[in-house]
Amino acid sequence: MRIRPGTWRLRAAWFTHAGLAAVVGLAGSGLVVLVGLTLLVDRLAVPACEAASPTPPNQEAAPFAFDPEARAQAFVQAMASNDFQTAYGMVALEEFGSASLCELNLEHFWRAVANGHTTLLSVERFSPLVYAAVYDYLSIRLRLTFGADGEPEQPAREAYIEVLLTPDGRTASYGYFSVLTQLGPPPESPPPPYAAADSFAESQVTVGTAPWELGGTLAMPRGAGPFPAIVILGTGGGRDGVEGANKRDRDFAQGLAAHGVAALRYDSRPWAYGLEAARQPEFTMADETVDDALAAVALLRQMPRIDPERIYVLGIGFASFASVRVAHLDSELAGLILISPSAGLIWDWAWRAHQERADVDEFVTEQEARDVKMLKARAATIAAVAAGTAPPPDLGVRIDYHLNLVTYRPERASRTLKTPILALFGDRDGVVPIEDPEAWISNLLGRADAAIRVYEGHSHGMFDVLKMSGPETRGQGHVDEEVIVDIVAWIKGDWPRQTCQGLEAWYAGCRTG
Repeated sequence: MRIRPGTWRLRAAWFTHAGLAAVVGLAGSGLVVLVGLTLLVDRLAVPACEAASPTPPNQEAAPFAFDPEARAQAFVQAMASNDFQTAYGMVALEEFGSASLCELNLEHFWRAVANGHTTLLSVERFSPLVYAAVYDYLSIRLRLTFGADGEPEQPAREAYIEVLLTPDGRTASYGYFSVLTQLGPPPESPPPPYAAADSFAESQVTVGTAPWELGGTLAMPRGAGPFPAIVILGTGGGRDGVEGANKRDRDFAQGLAAHGVAALRYDSRPWAYGLEAARQPEFTMADETVDDALAAVALLRQMPRIDPERIYVLGIGFASFASVRVAHLDSELAGLILISPSAGLIWDWAWRAHQERADVDEFVTEQEARDVKMLKARAATIAAVAAGTAPPPDLGVRIDYHLNLVTYRPERASRTLKTPILALFGDRDGVVPIEDPEAWISNLLGRADAAIRVYEGHSHGMFDVLKMSGPETRGQGHVDEEVIVDIVAWIKGDWPRQTCQGLEAWYAGCRTG
């Protein structure tokens, strides 16, 4: 069943102020893939691209059995040295969905990066290696320092580039952003104003066991307790859930603790052990998220001042795929909190998120259309392999992660959960298409113990878009306190009694049974 009656308000609001919502939301997903700056493509003939031959996939290569940083730097140095034939030869052409290397126009890309500077002084990695299992890419973010050509009195200029590598060592993607945009170090994000420092205390904990010990931070309310507690699922980022200029997961944790609910956030394996995770022969969602979430729940149950019978799991966006699986494996959980959850088959997630990003501003560029086409083709290939109608693809990336989740749809799997569910949606999401909230609401309406609310003007990470300050790509703000207050109210049993009969009830907060 699809939810259609009355959705005009939801659908209209979904695309209002969509530019900022898309930027804030995509960062919150933790899995943003920067698939090239070919928006600036010119149509001049480029001899280097015509002379180069793309490196074919090597299915026999051990995954990531090379020095990723050296490989990424070699790609950058080739462009800096004007050796574009070498740079083109390092590209995984099919990963771009391009008919020829010339469509990539690396020369134009590099001109945008260098911005008139010809002297590259240094290249250094400035953030952890991060493994994106859903794409089978390893992300390397580099800081490039350029000399001020002919102006020695001028300070050096910095630029930032992200290079994504496939398991066989080819360049899967590249992206350029100026110092003021998302790739550079974010400005300091102050604590949320609603989290009074004297209302809670934070301590450092360790989640899991060797060789995958993960650093975590427990925000504990002051007082004797025992307190309810929430595990905030780690995904592709660090424990603070950095979202542009903001720290989403930190805001949730500290806000909850200030309102009397303990909250544990922790680093994910793909972030803390990016290269080690990437080099596993097989890396599943259990390795990525589920096992560590179960360990975090077990850790909380052993802690004094925490009520072991009131432990909840909170999953944001992409983490919804894992959070439902966690609840199935731990029947003692008090509840499951889903924020901007994704729906459908996991191999469709990438192209659907890119399609939403392209559609949300009502202007689909040529590059965006090519990205979506490529990701759709990959999803179709994985689906065919999963159905047994095609052999494994010659992509240079592995699909074991996806094949481990054949037929798994979190919104449908939630039907058999005995765990109470709270599902919260922002109507200016910018990451998941509106069909995902519709699918979740449709499935939750069949349960007797689910609660729903849609927030007007809220992004994927539950920021009120109209309250954000600063430029769009660096919009600053905090998770809306109203969302945190609602979560606490639901935990305490203080939730609106009205049933979910229509759109107005969804916006006000309602119960499915």
